[in-house]
Amino acid sequence: MTDKVPQDAAVPRMTVDWYRSTPWWRLVSHAIAISWRASHLLLCAAGLLATWFLTSIAFWLFQPEQVDAPERWVEPARNIPALAPFDRELSEVVQAMTGAEDNKSSASWYGRSPDSFLQVWRRYLQYPYQALESLTLRRAAYLLFCSLSVIGVWSFVGGCIARRSIQEFGTRITAPWSDTVRLVTSRWVSLAWSSAMPVALILMCCLIPLLLGWFSNIPYVGPWIAGLLMIPLVFLSLGLGWCAAVTLFGFPLSVAAIVSEKNADAFDGVSRAAAYSFQKPATLILAVIGAEWLGHFAGGMVSVAVNTGFSVLERAFNLGASQDLLGQGTLWEGLIAGFVPLIVTAFGFSFFWSASSAMYLVLRKEVDNTEFDLIDMDAPDLPKPLPTLPTAPNADSRSSPISSETSSTPPSSSPEPSAG
Repeated sequence: MTDKVPQDAAVPRMTVDWYRSTPWWRLVSHAIAISWRASHLLLCAAGLLATWFLTSIAFWLFQPEQVDAPERWVEPARNIPALAPFDRELSEVVQAMTGAEDNKSSASWYGRSPDSFLQVWRRYLQYPYQALESLTLRRAAYLLFCSLSVIGVWSFVGGCIARRSIQEFGTRITAPWSDTVRLVTSRWVSLAWSSAMPVALILMCCLIPLLLGWFSNIPYVGPWIAGLLMIPLVFLSLGLGWCAAVTLFGFPLSVAAIVSEKNADAFDGVSRAAAYSFQKPATLILAVIGAEWLGHFAGGMVSVAVNTGFSVLERAFNLGASQDLLGQGTLWEGLIAGFVPLIVTAFGFSFFWSASSAMYLVLRKEVDNTEFDLIDMDAPDLPKPLPTLPTAPNADSRSSPISSETSSTPPSSSPEPSAG
């Protein structure tokens, strides 16, 4: 006897969520499309202007030694052409087309390349690492002011871009700017403290050798006693190195953790960044190498596009004016000339935060086995309704005969009195 399967039986279908099984390089490559949006470029441009303004104020206040001028955040730090691998070939092509003798001036229309992923990383950490050089009181005050300025500005700017990038990576939905700004503003203190916490721990640990350094100024016995006490403290350098490594490798990951996890704070961001960085170093290194090369070539495309558009506008203006656009000596000339380097530089910083957000999701999935779409959507917790009480199973059957009997029996009427 064989069982017959009915024709209308539903056959279960096995589906595969290809987005959840996507490789890590897919998220990093998608960061390019997110980072060159106009809103992200303008936000990073505003952050660069604010950083340059604050560092200029610090330079004016403290006038540090061995610092000629504050770094210009509004232009790329490296003087590399946008299409550096093809610079010679383009020079030869332009020379053949125009007949110009100066190859460098003929092929410089595409401008400079923006800062790469690692270059942006270095610019964020330049002020703390300059403190390892010769340090004076004014120089220390200048570096501290600049470091706090960078942390304050870019914890907000980077948090906004990281939040929008993570939500698009995970849910494939672009987050509204109002919701993004509201969430980042509510967690701004945690974002800033997550970057400053390892540095504060390092400074606290430095108080002990500082006191020993003062003790060594005692004649005769001071250097011997201080040197003897410094021997066990030498092993403290390993712990200080790990704290510095958390700051070096983990601060963009801690920002991504705070804006993506439910009710995350600074401690949660630092702990996640340290765990992901040291448990999966190979994945992090490969992702950084991929981001470095992708950001270089994508930045070259952005530089060519922006410089080409500006060159078209400049040539059209020069045709109708008696003087060139950048030779009229007006107040607005500096703003017009600095627009293209500012936007090109902004792309490097925008790509840095988008790519770091992708790295965080990849590392979190490998370490915690958490899918990309499991992020905090910042939805308010609605009150849950009270559970409904189950009704008795025989309540209706018990009440139905009585009700039917009552309804079928006519109301009784008193008999009429007999005449008698």
